[in-house]
Amino acid sequence: MGPRAENCRQAIAALEALDQCRLAACSPLYETEPVGLKDQAWFVNGVVRLDTDLAPEGLLGRLRAIERAMGRVRGGPKFGPRVLDLDILFFDDLMVSKDGLQIPHPRLHERRFVLQPLYDLAPDLKHPVLERTVQSLLNALQDGQRVVELCP
Repeated sequence: MGPRAENCRQAIAALEALDQCRLAACSPLYETEPVGLKDQAWFVNGVVRLDTDLAPEGLLGRLRAIERAMGRVRGGPKFGPRVLDLDILFFDDLMVSKDGLQIPHPRLHERRFVLQPLYDLAPDLKHPVLERTVQSLLNALQDGQRVVELCP
């Protein structure tokens, strides 16, 4: 919702400013077709790589704080419009399943809007559960979801 690409850029700046974190890489931003709830504006998606000393739970807490600071209110329709949605896709080779936190992200392998920007950063990154590379997962998609590169 709102200025979508600018929201992403502000979130990236907030990630870069986090203590105990270093922004290591950033994909291009993509305008992407919504999944689930189709009757809404397209989303803007990208992927960043952070180097961090935080534990996954600590990082998730920081991500939720950034979302709140930018006006995210949880509880709307599932897959509906939102100001910002920050997720942890991978955390090294960790596998975490706790209330509110699942790493690797449980649906990343099904979503072109995640895999395309992730491919830009790490095509050879291997999913620790599926034991397939990002490139392989992206190539295997049959969903037809459309992505349009928005800006570098």
